[in-house]
Amino acid sequence: MKKLYYIILGLLVGLVACQENDKTDFDSNGAVYFQVNPSSWSDTRDSIVYSFAGKDGDSQTLNVQVNLMGEAVNYERHVRVVVNSGKTTAQEGIHYAALEEEYILPAEAFSMNIPVVLYNKDPRLEEEAFQLVLDLEPSDDLELGLTARTTVRVIISNILTRPYYWEDMYMDYIFGPYSRVKHEYCIRELGMDFPQTLDEYGNNYEAWQAYGKYMDNFFYENYPILDENGLAIEPWL
Repeated sequence: MKKLYYIILGLLVGLVACQENDKTDFDSNGAVYFQVNPSSWSDTRDSIVYSFAGKDGDSQTLNVQVNLMGEAVNYERHVRVVVNSGKTTAQEGIHYAALEEEYILPAEAFSMNIPVVLYNKDPRLEEEAFQLVLDLEPSDDLELGLTARTTVRVIISNILTRPYYWEDMYMDYIFGPYSRVKHEYCIRELGMDFPQTLDEYGNNYEAWQAYGKYMDNFFYENYPILDENGLAIEPWL
């Protein structure tokens, strides 16, 4: 079933490729492109916002998904990802670890993850964000796929950032309107930050429902707690 899903996805990619890519005659062996949002192929954002706020440790591994355009084969293939030095403001060894020269797309696979190690070693991350720009390059095995998806920006900071999926109606219902102060209290009271992706959040949806009720009761019992704009954070359930 999973293989059928990726075959259908590959067909859909082929149908829209002419709209996103000015290069349609890629090698028949296949081509690769980034999928920034693992939860949604149709999400065309080119950046991933990563904050160390609320997370333990001085390093974290961010998995950046790469998809195959074309047919899977029964042998491994090489994928090249390089740092775009002209657009990158982050520093190797301070904000991120050096990349491998090549990564492996496993046999029969339609996607893979590039593990990008990020560092929280720079005090400046508490006040400003740094950008790591990654480009896919052709390898001996694979060409480039969708032109609009061959570059990804990783925005690194130690500043509290709103989870991109907070706008989802269910998230907004469970935790109410977003505010930075509410976010800070949630981390403090729950002992953890919200998941990085919507998939991670959805996999523990029942637990997050319970956390939302707990935090709603917390703000009710400690009313009023003012947000960053001086307004009381109203209980929402």
